[in-house]
Amino acid sequence: MILAKAPLRVSFFGGGSDIPTHFATWGGATISTAIDKYVYVAVMHTPHNHIKVSYSKQELVTHIDDIQNEIVRNALKFFGIKSNIEITSFADIPTIGNGLGGSSAFTCALVKALSAYLGYEYVNPYLIAKTACHIEIDLCGWKIGMQDQFASAFGGMNYIQYSNSGNITVKRLDTMGIENYMILIPTNVEHHAAKILDKINFEAKTFVIRELAHMADMQSTQAVNPFDYGGLLNAAWILKKQMTEGISSEEIDSMYDRCQSAEAFGSKLLGAGGGGYMLAITDQKNLIRQEFSDRICLDVGIAHEGAKVVYRD
Repeated sequence: MILAKAPLRVSFFGGGSDIPTHFATWGGATISTAIDKYVYVAVMHTPHNHIKVSYSKQELVTHIDDIQNEIVRNALKFFGIKSNIEITSFADIPTIGNGLGGSSAFTCALVKALSAYLGYEYVNPYLIAKTACHIEIDLCGWKIGMQDQFASAFGGMNYIQYSNSGNITVKRLDTMGIENYMILIPTNVEHHAAKILDKINFEAKTFVIRELAHMADMQSTQAVNPFDYGGLLNAAWILKKQMTEGISSEEIDSMYDRCQSAEAFGSKLLGAGGGGYMLAITDQKNLIRQEFSDRICLDVGIAHEGAKVVYRD
């Protein structure tokens, strides 16, 4: 058996500029950090002539094309695995629609596990990230960005640049203890990234996306400062809401206002929008917890390592 894990992520600035159709023309940049909440994937051989997949539901099939989970189906095809395998996935927190890059963390962990299972473990995080992007964007056909896969594969806090030539570079940043000021607040609403992204007219919103990427560029050369990051989160959220309807709602706007009332330096919704977790940066976490006492708010740390194998036999 092979057991691999990959971290979820929190995105600060530049989301949307990591969409290939955008950065192919304009380039892009993001700042994000992997967090110490993980998706795990266990892979093992079975003598039975079937494929068993266990995640939020269970699948047992004899033909690969009958697998409903798109990531698993396309990953197995990519690695040339046709049968006699069992795959199980679980996570530290529920990952469906949480805005923390759960799908890409799952894909990175799966790529790591399957390559190790076949005896040629991918150890280069760039290769893991690019393979995960290929599976999700090219094979699954999802209109999503590339930030999440690189964040999960590399770990740490990173400034990621996306050139119009297709080259992607990752620069590790010193967190300067920013994790001590981060708290995640659940909206209790699932978000659906692909549905939100499908609504965005990226050509019409080029200016907004370039402004978000500029925030990442600007902060990449500055020491990480919680107060500054908070103010920029507020500005980023105001910009992000302009991209399409459905990114925010009356409830989400109310949550944002309540964070400000609870003395947060800044806050914004994570992921594409519509639901998931809201990030607040604050030195008054107790006030945030009091304000949202009906919800389970999460403290998170930095995951300094990316996708890795944690057990094998």
